[in-house]
Amino acid sequence: MDPELLDALGTAKYMYLTTYSRAGRRGTVPVWLWYHEGAVYFTTLRASLKARRIKSSGRVTVHVGKKDGPSFEGRAEWVDGREDLEEALLCAYRQKYWILVPLWMGRRISKGLAAKTSVLIRITPLATGHQT
Repeated sequence: MDPELLDALGTAKYMYLTTYSRAGRRGTVPVWLWYHEGAVYFTTLRASLKARRIKSSGRVTVHVGKKDGPSFEGRAEWVDGREDLEEALLCAYRQKYWILVPLWMGRRISKGLAAKTSVLIRITPLATGHQT
């Protein structure tokens, strides 16, 4: 992976995630991120459009840090039953987003994952994907 992209994944607070419908329509939204062991993780509501598109196709494009930041094509998937990863993500979020997570979002994320109204998403960069 490109050194600029690796550096951005380690330091950026946001990524701009593009998901694709079956018809190829795209939508891009900013989301928090946690880079861990070669993959990018985040949580979202299971009923969200991005979660439904990921479950349907798995195709994503990620721009790290800003809309025109370093990018890669990836394969996204729902990750269920991995409480260890959920807890590690929350721990990383507490350090990275040190005001929002301890005061408010941490409880919301924990409750959503426990109630299965939220889902953990893993994005694996494609080896042959475009990287800038």
